[in-house]
Parts: sequence; structure tokens; C-alpha cells
Amino acid sequence: MTSSSQDYTLAMEPVRIGQPASPPTPQGDGLGFSFSGNGAAYFRIWIVNLLLSILTLGIYSAWGKVRSHQYLYGHTRFAGAGFGYHGKPLAILKGRALVFLVLLLLGVTQKSSPGLHALLYLLLLPALPWVVVMAMRFRLRNTSWRQMRFNFRASTMDAVGPFIMGLIITVLTLGIGFPYARHMQQRFLVNNAWFGNARFEMLNCASDYYRVYFRASALGLLMLLLFGFIGGLYSSIISHLFSGHLSGISLLLLGATVYLGVLLLWMSIGQVVRDGLANVMWNHILLESNGRLHRFESSMTLRGLMNLHASNALLTLLTLGLYYPFAKLRALRYRLEHLKMFPDEDLAAIRARPQSSRSALGDAAADGFELDLGL
Repeated sequence: MTSSSQDYTLAMEPVRIGQPASPPTPQGDGLGFSFSGNGAAYFRIWIVNLLLSILTLGIYSAWGKVRSHQYLYGHTRFAGAGFGYHGKPLAILKGRALVFLVLLLLGVTQKSSPGLHALLYLLLLPALPWVVVMAMRFRLRNTSWRQMRFNFRASTMDAVGPFIMGLIITVLTLGIGFPYARHMQQRFLVNNAWFGNARFEMLNCASDYYRVYFRASALGLLMLLLFGFIGGLYSSIISHLFSGHLSGISLLLLGATVYLGVLLLWMSIGQVVRDGLANVMWNHILLESNGRLHRFESSMTLRGLMNLHASNALLTLLTLGLYYPFAKLRALRYRLEHLKMFPDEDLAAIRARPQSSRSALGDAAADGFELDLGL
């Protein structure tokens, strides 16, 4: 960490979770992010991608991903300019083909040889840092703003500590160390990200990660108790109406109600945790360029996130998944509208750096193994 970053850290005051410290020298109202896309247009892209991916047994999904990303990135605007996505479908398809073969091998060995299956997982574990680095390299190098690319400058060995050790810490502490491991991993991802000649830096905020998980756990427990109370009350009413004997239809309705409530809770809490961590992360990120520190501020609230994701989950379930693209845009718009940057100098001072070759293999592997990179 640079001396300027240390000065900023010392200047920070204690704040409540997810909220930024007061900036040393605020620059007006800051530069805001926005999203100009609309649900109907994105729904058409999403449904065509889905149908063609099914008809081509997944082959078109690489083209669908590029088309979807280009729409989302192009309509995400900052300081009057949209972002660009430059990933190539064929590169993504080649990576996904290799991932598919690995997953197929794991699936076959799970049935035929559990011992070999476990051995393969042990052999694949050391590849995790490589997958993470390759994925971040591909994603950032194929993202641009005002014709200037982002970059990720870390080696595979650099990722061993945050990801392998993070996994070990989580296992040895029976999950208690997971928020710390998560914080360590996200800090690694941010601290090795660049935009031109400017480097991102994430300040230490592990305690805030624990607060996010604690609040989410408490909220989840409270809602489970509420669902249990409602289910018990509903059961008592029905039992009274039927003289102590519940009918089959009543039991079915009761089970469906409780199941729907738990499912909505699971879908909502997961997204709330993800966005809550992102809120904390952005409030501790600096962009350092030429000795100047550009600060970010995210103002999402727990109530706002819960209302957003609970309603999105309910509408997605009621429409049998057809509301998903609208829910995705609604969540993206909420995140962006609550995100600002406070530049310490003209952003034109940030200059481009040369980029090396790109590979989509890591990106495809991250998708195939469902790695949550947190960015």
C-alpha cells in the first residue's frame, strides 16, 4: 500500500457497515453511473439466446454471452460514455469445450469410480488459482471505457494464498473464517486490477464482511421463524375448520406456501449478501493514478436490497422464469444508480498501458465450475 493510501486509511472515521468514510476532499457530487437499457430489448436478446442455445446443444451460448455482454456493457454509462465488451465467441467456445470435457470426466467417474473421482478433484484443486487469474485477465482485458482497456496484472502463484489458503482457513474453522477468506480473495482481485496506468486498491475491511454475513444470517433466521409461525397458524386454522383433520388439499397448500416462502428467502438472501459485500467493497476501493486517489461510494441499503431481490424472486417464480431478464436489469440499474466516483483529478490524465495476449479459457472455466469471483 502506498503512503498516500495509508494517509487515507488513517483519516477514515468509524462507519456503519457498507457505508463509506467521509472523503478527505469531496469533489462536488461525484460522477455517477447509470444504465440506459430497457427490459423489453434485453428480453428479446435473452430469449433468442436461450432458444438458440437449446437448439444448438449449447454451442450458441458463446455467441449469446457476447451479445448479452455487449448490450449490458454498452448501456452502462459513466461520465457520459458507455463501456465496451470485446470478447470473441470462438475463444469462449474453445474454453467451454475443454471445461465440458473436464465436467464430463468428473460426472462419469462419480458413478463408475468414486476413488478416481475424488482424486481428480484433488488434482484439479491446484488449478483453481490459474483459473481465477485467467478468468480475470480475460474479462478485464476485454472490457473498455472510452476506448481504453482494463487489465489484470497478477500471476498464478499470486493467487495461491488468497484462494487455496482461503479454502483451507474456511475448512479448518468450520466456516467461521469464510468471510475473512472471501475478503482476502476480493482484495486480491481488486488490488491487481488496472485501468490504463491507474491501479485499483481495496483497503482492509474484513470486519465489515463479517457484519454483512451476520446481518444476513440474522435476517434469514428471523424470516424462517416468521414462515414457521405463519405455517403453524395456517395449520391451526385449517385443523379447526376441519375438526382436527387436515384434508389432502389443505396439506398440499400448506406445504406449497412454506416451500415457496423458503425458496424466496433463499433466492433473496443470497443476492442480498452478494450486493452487501459489493457495497462494502466499493466503499473501500481507491483508484490510484499519478499519486492521486479517486474514491468510490456505494449507497445501497439493506432494506432496499431486500425489497429489490425479494420482489424479483417472487416475480421470477410466478412467471416461471420469464421475468429473469427484467429482474437482472432492475438489479443492475439499482446498483449503478447507487454508485459514484469522486475523482481527484481529470480522468484524462489516465493513460493506456500495452496489453498482452488474451485467453478465454479461464473465463470459460470460471463459468463451468461456477466460481463466484465476486466482481
